[in-house]
Amino acid sequence: MVALHRFVVLTTTLLLTSLAWGETSNPYLPRARLLLEELRYAEAARALDQARAQPGNARDTLLEILELQGVVAGMLQQPAKARTAFQTLLVLAPDYRLKGDYAPRVVTPFFEAKGWVGDKGAALRLEALPTSGADNLLTVQVKPDVLNLGRSVRFHQREAGAGWSEQEQPLTEGKASVARKATRVEWWAELLDERRAVLTSLGSDTSPLGALAPGAISATPAPLPAPAPVSPLPGKQPQVARAPGLPLRTVAYVSLGLAVGAGATGGFLGVRSNQDRARVVGAPVDEAGLTVGLTQREAFALDARARSQARWANILFGVAGAAAIAGGTLWVLGAPVNVSATPAGVVVGGAFP
Repeated sequence: MVALHRFVVLTTTLLLTSLAWGETSNPYLPRARLLLEELRYAEAARALDQARAQPGNARDTLLEILELQGVVAGMLQQPAKARTAFQTLLVLAPDYRLKGDYAPRVVTPFFEAKGWVGDKGAALRLEALPTSGADNLLTVQVKPDVLNLGRSVRFHQREAGAGWSEQEQPLTEGKASVARKATRVEWWAELLDERRAVLTSLGSDTSPLGALAPGAISATPAPLPAPAPVSPLPGKQPQVARAPGLPLRTVAYVSLGLAVGAGATGGFLGVRSNQDRARVVGAPVDEAGLTVGLTQREAFALDARARSQARWANILFGVAGAAAIAGGTLWVLGAPVNVSATPAGVVVGGAFP
């Protein structure tokens, strides 16, 4: 009876844990979840290594494994290993958020990894390359893959009304190609790692890409050519007069003032962003290696505020640069200038500042 009771409890716990995290075909992942809930971190780490080694993990399963590997390493006070797992996780899913409420020893390396991915622009993506010449290929390119994760691409193709067919091709210099199976096909692709786990995808079976072979006739009509310009009658000289210089100079002053204001505000937000980020990364640590004085909620709030301030600072710097260029241009062009067309050519008159 005792053995039966323990079996029922274990089965119920595994079922509830699977419902909380989502179903998976990986046999080691449910055990790793249970060991983590029981605070048996060393055993959970081994189960997660086994789960990661399984071939053909789906993308959601891979992301969960990487998250739990980072959590377990953090709880075992292995910050470098936790940071590495979180870097891989956030390269694949830059907007990923931890599913649990964890201690600072887990949250700190997570935010360090998020900052690293953001600073390097390391988010992994798969892009389709245009077909050129007589090529009858579907080609994709991996960018930027700073961790060198991609190994092959699995292409899915179908003609209208037909089923999907698969073909896997290795990456060569960050690219992979497959022959198009028909003049017009729907297709999508998945980037795989060395264990054939899905890293990212381009399109899906419910939202595929369309492709037309080179030289095929599209059903979309070509645009009509634009009408040729009509030449003026002899003796007629159309004249274009620029407005007096005063309005342009006024707009120039406004643009330059806008540039100064936007630049100053952007600089202020940039300083505040760096300060908030420094509070998360530089949180004090006690003798046991635990971060003190900063809760997970505070860390999430500081990180969100720092990223928002940095984004607005970059926008304002761009506005300041554009306004400065516009203001300088309008200042130079602020004098009245007349432009007229004659049979001999174009005549420009006036005085530049």
